[in-house]
Amino acid sequence: MPRSTAAETARRAEPKGIGSAHARDPLSREVKLVGALLGQVIVEQEGDARFELVEQLRRAAIRRRSATVDTAEHADDLRALVRGHRLDDLLAVARAFTAYFLLINLAEEKHRVRSLRQRERSSSRDGLPESVADAVSRLARSDTTTAEMRSLLDRLLLRPVLTAHPTEARRRTVLVAQRRIYSLLDRFDDPRLTRSEDRDLRRRLREEISILWQTSHARTERPTPLDEVRAAMVFFDQTLFTTAPRLYRALDVALVERGRATASSGARPPAAPAYVRWGSWIGGDRDGHPGVTADTTRATLRIQADHVLHGYRNVGQRLQQTIAIGDDRAGLPDAYAARIASDLRALPELRASLGRRFPRQPYRQAFGIMAERIERTRTRLTGRRGSHRHAYSEPSELLDDLHAMQASLVSHGAGRVAWGEVQDLVWQVETFGFHLAALEVRQHADVHAAALERIREGGDLDEPLSGSGPGAAEVLDTLRAVREAHATFGAAALPRYVISFTRSATDVLNVLELDALASPNADPLEMDLVPLLESRDALTGARTLLTALLRDPAYRRHLERRGMRQEVMLGYSDSNKESGYLAAAWSLYRAQAELVAVAREEGVELTLFHGRGGTIGRGGGPANRAVLAQAGGSVDGRLALTEQGEVIAERYPSPVIAQRHLEQLTNAVLRASRAEHAAETAARAERWRDLMDELSDLAEASYRRLVWEDPDFATYFHRATPIDEISRMELGSRPARRGSPGAAPSLEQLRAIPWVFSWSQSRTNLPAWFGVGAALAEFADRHADGRALLVEAYRDWAFFRSVIDNVELGLALADPILAGRYATLAGEEPPMRRIADAIEDERRRTQAELLAITGSHDLLERSPRFRRSVELRTPYVDVLSELQVLALEQLRGGSLTADERGAAERLLQLTVGGIAAGLQHTG
Repeated sequence: MPRSTAAETARRAEPKGIGSAHARDPLSREVKLVGALLGQVIVEQEGDARFELVEQLRRAAIRRRSATVDTAEHADDLRALVRGHRLDDLLAVARAFTAYFLLINLAEEKHRVRSLRQRERSSSRDGLPESVADAVSRLARSDTTTAEMRSLLDRLLLRPVLTAHPTEARRRTVLVAQRRIYSLLDRFDDPRLTRSEDRDLRRRLREEISILWQTSHARTERPTPLDEVRAAMVFFDQTLFTTAPRLYRALDVALVERGRATASSGARPPAAPAYVRWGSWIGGDRDGHPGVTADTTRATLRIQADHVLHGYRNVGQRLQQTIAIGDDRAGLPDAYAARIASDLRALPELRASLGRRFPRQPYRQAFGIMAERIERTRTRLTGRRGSHRHAYSEPSELLDDLHAMQASLVSHGAGRVAWGEVQDLVWQVETFGFHLAALEVRQHADVHAAALERIREGGDLDEPLSGSGPGAAEVLDTLRAVREAHATFGAAALPRYVISFTRSATDVLNVLELDALASPNADPLEMDLVPLLESRDALTGARTLLTALLRDPAYRRHLERRGMRQEVMLGYSDSNKESGYLAAAWSLYRAQAELVAVAREEGVELTLFHGRGGTIGRGGGPANRAVLAQAGGSVDGRLALTEQGEVIAERYPSPVIAQRHLEQLTNAVLRASRAEHAAETAARAERWRDLMDELSDLAEASYRRLVWEDPDFATYFHRATPIDEISRMELGSRPARRGSPGAAPSLEQLRAIPWVFSWSQSRTNLPAWFGVGAALAEFADRHADGRALLVEAYRDWAFFRSVIDNVELGLALADPILAGRYATLAGEEPPMRRIADAIEDERRRTQAELLAITGSHDLLERSPRFRRSVELRTPYVDVLSELQVLALEQLRGGSLTADERGAAERLLQLTVGGIAAGLQHTG
């Protein structure tokens, strides 16, 4: 039977040759490869006609973007093509473009790893810019003394906190499938590949792409909080666990080998501390989330313990096979030999097995003992049936066993073994404990106040406090669950309680009162209470609030028990939604400076916890640059920040990329913690304070006039974005809005993540830039030297430069052509056209002002790699956007049959995931 034309086209598109190791442009070759293989799968799965339709739409989108004079004509071509086909055909198109983005994202991820390796091979002894080696070198050149460096390392703390994402568009199944495809794609870089091996890799890629094609990308049911916990475990299992010792080893090499001719890291006790402590809100964050209960939190801790202890057991068993030192070669110290013998007596059933398998091999027997004790600990902490006798009671006992082994190894000349992979395991235990990540409870301040009122009035404790929220009994049970977790897993497993929308010291003190009611006559709560400041008023009043809290006698006693340590969380999302990007950024900066000043006055060690999202509109952007731009003295060796939703998949997809991200953060923390940096940062802020005050007021006024004061804006928002449809989709376990499900929707109740997500989907990206152009233009008009001052501030002040660069990035991800298409959904009534025109006018003004300040001719001119990625993706995202607009028109038209409505809903779901994959961010 002759091959079809479509099949032949897809086959010819496949690049010839073997692998990509010797390709001039390996990324281009791999993108072409996965695209061609996807085309072959489409022909196989959907037939020639649908493959040809995909190709027609792809070419039409490219024509539209490449056109100069007749852009409108080509826009109509693409629109006509989309509207000329049945929904079933368009579903296949949406699936094709979504799959394409999932595949090329893997190719680009792989190229990031390849580029990092190439850059590192050609870098100096100081390592890559923004690496830990670069930071150590900079500190050495700045005359930092050994004592100062040691002090900084002793207090160094990096705490990334994983959070679930209400708009995470990918299912866990798809994430896992992508990792399988990545592992195959990664092998194409091997220069030793033979033709038959290359052929087999392509065969296996076709198989995996076929599975991906037949995997449902849209959820049929809303995930539960525990589903989200298990999804996060994918990143722990595949990336975070192995990245930790690699990160510390990189710092250790930088510290102990600088200026030395011989390698000493791994041959001596490490100089690098285990300074990363992972946190998680997944399974602990109950703010506006009725699905997160005390039982959810208990189950989350068990899941986390199961994964981390399984990891330790695997490492122990691997080292048992590796460290096969016999006692004929090792002069084992008597004390260590007696320790092993004592453990074997306590585990008689294990003694015979180890003695038979590993006679006169003490270290292999010691790892066998550790593996058995770890497994019994896992049985105890997960609640499974089995023996708990001789299980470890806490991580320090396992560390004690490892330290004793290290001392024994050193005693007979095996120091490189002690300070090599055994030390890697020590670092892992120090980092993850038996809990993996510190689970953090978060609840809204109003829930605490309502619970106390209900208890005082003697009301029904089980009745919901409001809408579908928890009852007072659940609030009390949460605090009891904290104490249970401390008794079972240790205080480090659940160390913080975050109070959302804190407005006064009373909001924090209420938690202490509730705990006393939940556990009367118990010892004081071993937990840090973290006020979360996220509204404009809370950030403006940060100094007053923290001063009142720290001076309260009852709270002061709590602080003394906690070592006079206080943490404050800063919310980037809601402050941005309320005031706009520029005003929120400045409010957060000023709040940091004020909180630092209060902590110093009160003799308290302050840690600022940054609630950053992934997008610019939620405090996103390059995190390391943001750290260096923070208020002077706000870092001081400690950084806590959220890693939300799709950002986790972007920053921690592989050990190489994860290590690079963590090194960049570490570099920024080390550099920002120097006293000279803090003084210089404070001086720059003082120099430009008046400028930023004025810009902030102007930007906020412009933003609020549109978003909060224009009576027609909410209507426009609901019509011109897919917010209503997204709110009903089964994307995440958390509702899109706070408050009662039956209440009328309002902007006030809408969470910041779906707010940003809907503007991202509509290609407007309004939260990232609106109001900034108006502020910059008016400032320049008000002052004779206004524009020169803006240029000077951009050049000399890291904070202002970071703000402007982030706005540029956010604006570059917007697209006026597609934003205009979504604007048509709002209708042609004068109020709707007025708002659409106002948004487009501000976009043009903001772009012009940014280019004037940066001196560029085009957006992203100084970021060619990112600009190329955006430009290459844009035509393909265009197709998905046209499909989404069509789906929205049909769903809102009200004249569909049940089958047609179902198809339109599936089309919308597919395009949401596809656009998110194409833009590489959601909310």
